[in-house]
This record gives sequence, C-alpha cells and structure tokens, in this order.
Amino acid sequence: MEITMEILQVVLFSFVSLVVMFITTRLGGKRQISQMSIFDYANSITVGSIAAEMATNLESWYRPFTALIVYGLVTWLVHYGACKSIWLRVLIDGHSIVLMKHGSIRKEQLGKAGIDLNEFLAQARVSGYHDLNELDSAILETNGQISFLPRSEYKPAAATDVGVSPAPASLWYDLILDGKIMEGNLTECGRDKAWLQQKLHAEGIGQIGEAFYAACDENGNFYACKIG
Repeated sequence: MEITMEILQVVLFSFVSLVVMFITTRLGGKRQISQMSIFDYANSITVGSIAAEMATNLESWYRPFTALIVYGLVTWLVHYGACKSIWLRVLIDGHSIVLMKHGSIRKEQLGKAGIDLNEFLAQARVSGYHDLNELDSAILETNGQISFLPRSEYKPAAATDVGVSPAPASLWYDLILDGKIMEGNLTECGRDKAWLQQKLHAEGIGQIGEAFYAACDENGNFYACKIG
C-alpha cells in the first residue's frame, strides 16, 4: 500500500512539474529551438533538471517547485527587458557579424565568430552555394545561422533572364531600432544623421525618436516605420 501511494505521488508530481515547466518555458516566448539564445538554451536545460527533481523528490518537492517559479519569473523579466532595452538584447543575443562582404571573406570576423573557414564553406554548400563566386555577402545571425546574399545575377528568377540590367547587390543596415540610432551601422553604410533625418521626413516621420525601425542599403533604398 505504501509503495502504491508513493507511485501515485510520483505520477501526480510529474504531472504538476510538467505543467509548471510548460508555463515557465512559455514565458520565454515562442522561439523555435534553432532560434534560442545562449540564455534560452541554458535556461531550458536547467528548468528540465529542476522539473525532474520535483517529480522524484517527494519529501522536499516545494524546493524545486520554488526554483521553477523563480526561473519562470526571471525568464519573463529578461525577455521583457530585452524587448525594452537594446543594451540587454545585445547582451543576451549578441550582434550579427558580417562574415563576407562584396565577395570577400573576412578572416578577422570569422575569428570573432568562432567559425573556421571549413565550417563557413560547409554552411554555404548546405545553403546551395558551392561556387562562392555566386555570393556577395554572408551574415552570422544572432541565432547562430548564416544567411547568404547572392550576387544579383545569381538570384532566383534573375533579371538577366529577361534582358534587364539588375542593380548591384547590397546589404541592408539597421539604422534605427526601437527609436535609437545605430551609430556604427550609420557610419558603416557611409551615411550621417542629416541624411537619415531627411529620409525620415520623406517618409512622413518628423523626428528620429518617432521611428520604430529604419534601414537602408548601399544603393540608397530606404525603409522606415513609426512607433505604434
């Protein structure tokens, strides 16, 4: 009888721990596994371990239960803060890194990203680019995936197929995020604040602080939208 009751308790606490773990992980948002940051990944492993402890530690179940609640609250606070603070977002997710630009692989940037040349080439092949002459640029995203920008003549349904001269391929630069100017990107693309203000006015945005997001490429194409 005692063994039966203990088994029933394990079943009950296993169910409760699964429910609490599900709620805790949902507080972290709806990212897929491939989109997890280092914080999300480490947090998910820890929460899983605590949930298992809660299901089997029948005498002190309240300890792992309390830990799960704390982890859930901290996870929510971190992701909420990341939505409000660019500094915290960068701290958690890091920066995207340009690994290739205008057909030239950046050795120094590969080193910063902790990626060797063989891994970069393998990622290019997996994405369908066996000939690097077809690539213009490559960016390591914050989720660890590499996105590739092909040269204009190698894009799907290329304009060259219909006898049109395409514009040169170009990277897009984030200029404003959450109303804040990305000074480094503005310099990288060869623009200044006066140019940015002029472009915003053309889009019907009076002040830089009114813009939620803005971006441009090296060909002068521009996109911006207001907050709210």
